[in-house]
Amino acid sequence: MDSRLFQALLDKKIITSEQAAQAQDAATKDKKDVEQVLLDSGVVAEKDIVIVKGELYDVPFIDLERSDIPREVLTIIPQQVAENYGIVVFEKQESNVKVALTNPGDYRALEALEFWAKREGYTLSKYITTAEGYRDAMKNYTAFQSEVTQAVEQIEERKVVEREERKKKRANISETIRKAPVAKIVTLIVEEAVGVGTSDIHIEPSEKETRVRFRVDGVMRTYLALPAHMHSAIVARIKVLANLKIDETRIPQDGRIRIEVFGEEINLRVSTLPMMANEKVVMRILPTTTKIITLEDLGFWGNVLEVLKKIIARPTGVLLISGPTGSGKSTTLYSMLTALNTEKVNITTLEDPIEYATPGLNQVQINTEVGLTFASGLRAILRQDPNIVMVGEIRDRETAELAIHTALTGHFMLSTIHAKDALGVIPRLVDMHVEPFLIGAALNTITAQRLVRKLCQKCKAPTETPEYLKAEVDGEIATMPDQEFVKQIMPPGTQPQFFRPVGCDDCDKSGYKGRTVVVEAISMSNELQEILNTRVNIDVLQKERNRQKLLSMKQDTIVKAMRGETSLEELLRVTRE
Repeated sequence: MDSRLFQALLDKKIITSEQAAQAQDAATKDKKDVEQVLLDSGVVAEKDIVIVKGELYDVPFIDLERSDIPREVLTIIPQQVAENYGIVVFEKQESNVKVALTNPGDYRALEALEFWAKREGYTLSKYITTAEGYRDAMKNYTAFQSEVTQAVEQIEERKVVEREERKKKRANISETIRKAPVAKIVTLIVEEAVGVGTSDIHIEPSEKETRVRFRVDGVMRTYLALPAHMHSAIVARIKVLANLKIDETRIPQDGRIRIEVFGEEINLRVSTLPMMANEKVVMRILPTTTKIITLEDLGFWGNVLEVLKKIIARPTGVLLISGPTGSGKSTTLYSMLTALNTEKVNITTLEDPIEYATPGLNQVQINTEVGLTFASGLRAILRQDPNIVMVGEIRDRETAELAIHTALTGHFMLSTIHAKDALGVIPRLVDMHVEPFLIGAALNTITAQRLVRKLCQKCKAPTETPEYLKAEVDGEIATMPDQEFVKQIMPPGTQPQFFRPVGCDDCDKSGYKGRTVVVEAISMSNELQEILNTRVNIDVLQKERNRQKLLSMKQDTIVKAMRGETSLEELLRVTRE
């Protein structure tokens, strides 16, 4: 027993000096802990000891005996982790999680808790409970187990049936489409694309055939080849649905299609492009869903997540996101706007095109034919009494200067900009002739992101770091700005563990299922403002980001690979310069 606890029990007269002496003698004789002797002898109740222990560690007591904890709260921490560290979650209020411990002096458990909370974006409230209370709380896991097992079995059975149905359908899709009328062909292509989780449909002409390719998890795949003579009819059908000019084949056209697929309303953003012999069509699938996608859902975590949550709570300033086409910038912006979208604020967006029609937002479509550009639109928006403004992209000096002006006049501005990485955004703004001191005064945070494929969690397998990558990976790990964090994911003396794709029915044999964001950021600080007032140097900016303990995009990818979320192949595909 901790000497402080022993003395506190005496001071509070929970035990007498005589009882204390007898307990110490018995503990020495039987080689037991004094606390256990006191409990076994019935001299003191466990609850009394636990309450005093909580006072010593400044942790309040919570009685969890005969507790009924909701499943969605209890299972925030997996059962194995809860058992390993003697902890249990018993309540959740927004981002605050209440956790009970049996031993608040167990620093191993406390470090694990703090690391988990930081990674998941939670704040912690720690409590102490009795061993009996902890056991009662843990019984809730057992109560759920049979129900969960049954539900999982039903889901797996349903998945098997659905997979078989999809296989049969896919095996016959080519022949079905060839025999169908043109209108049906377009519908079947869209349905197949939605069914396999496609983001973009490419309909490409060639001399001998029309190739239909889908982009799935960021990678192009050929799904169908049709006779070349069908191409013009297919393009014409798509143009009719998108309200485009059928007889105009010399210039690119853009439009939208709204269609119902599998009972869900789907938006298709349509783009046509004249080729040598015919037109190519690309249709981007934009699901119209009311589901709120959080930054955590997208893959943001750790320090970057904390920084962004603080930044979007500010009433003024500029937040910029950089990344190539298809890197999820718009989705990230809409995630932030959704979090900010309340009755108390006026949010106006300026987009080209509007990708997600969102209730509560005032969304403006760019139309350069009538003079509605980002710059002219932004000037008009500022006369509409906005609190928050989102501009789809900063492309030129005029828009950049207006964005800075918007922030300096008391508005919160979100936008995207093309640059190689987060640090490259500042020189990009300088190239647009924005004064560095204005950048420092208006800018809140810059992020850059890419999308990497997520490993299928059912079939991924451990693998070693390839020799040609070992020096690079080890170097990035060694230079991560938070080495204490590195020790948590890779204890000293161990080698990093990675995983490789295998392929199974659940991931359509690809080894990957879904995508997640990898990101880097730099936040405006007093130090960064001083740098901008003197010089703009990438090396100095890099040192400032390290001081802020923010990972580079490559380091973020490596961490997610070590966690088994993605693979080193994705590191090469997405972040290799």
